[in-house]
Order: sequence, then structure tokens, then C-alpha cells
Amino acid sequence: MNEVDKQLKIMHACEKGATGVYYGHRLVAWVFYRDIIPDLNEMHRHEVEHFHIFGDYISKRKSSSVFLPTLWCGAGIVYGIFIGLLGKNAIWVSTSTIESIVDEEMTEAIEILSEVSPELAVEVSRIQQEEREHQSLAARNATHDTAVARAVSRVSYFCSYAAKSLSVWV
Repeated sequence: MNEVDKQLKIMHACEKGATGVYYGHRLVAWVFYRDIIPDLNEMHRHEVEHFHIFGDYISKRKSSSVFLPTLWCGAGIVYGIFIGLLGKNAIWVSTSTIESIVDEEMTEAIEILSEVSPELAVEVSRIQQEEREHQSLAARNATHDTAVARAVSRVSYFCSYAAKSLSVWV
């Protein structure tokens, strides 16, 4: 698999997982934290759009996507519900942590893609701006100085990199 196809596969899988995470967060928020549903809806909408954009690039290139994208979404839903049940702050800490990782990963992808697929690099840059908006919103709402927040941050970090690693192999 060449580098462009690898980056597409990772981003496509992770965006599908993110749709599940926000879906899971929204399920819990619907019961406990209705005030954050508009923000979660907006972020979910962006992730769905990003998933389709990367899917279109995969189709154009006739490359392979991750095996069973629904599985990625399902895992995201389970994660999103679990984190949501830890509290509203856990949702914000998780979002802030994951979107920080996404920003780093997209910066790396843009560097790789800019030389071999400038059009895709521009699209990833546009998507990165939306992801940064998610991170900024979450960071403004998150409190990171509790034991639960630190644990959520570690779990978010681990799950993000596990999803990335698995996406290359399945």
C-alpha cells in the first residue's frame, strides 16, 4: 500500500470511528446533558462529512478502505457512551484529547500528501480547520485537573492510537 492510500485508509477509518463517538456522546447527552447536544450534533455532522470525503477519494483511487467500517462506528459508539457516562466534563476532555491527536496526525498527513497529492493535502487542511474548531470548543469547556479527567485523557490517547494502528492492518 502506498503512502497516499495508507493515509486515506487511516483518516477514513478514524472519521468513521469519530461518527460513532459523537453518536454515543449524543445518546448519553440526550438523557443527562441536553445543553451540549447542539455542539455534539455539529461535530458529528462534520465527522460524517469528512468520512464521505475520504471515502470519495478512496473510490477515485480504487484503493481499499478499512474492513467493516460499521465495526469502527460501533466501537466508537461504545467508547462514546462509556465516556459520556463518566460525565459532561469527560466528553469535553475526550474530545479535546482526541482532536489534539487528530491535529498532529493531519499535520503529518498534509506534509506527506503535499508532495504526492496536493489536491488531497488541501482537502485535509480544510478538514483540519474544522477539527481544530472541535478541539478549541472542547478545550474551553473541559477541566483537566481531576483524576477522572486524567484517566479519560489517557484512555482517549490509547484508543486513538489503537484505532490508527488497527486501521492500517484491517
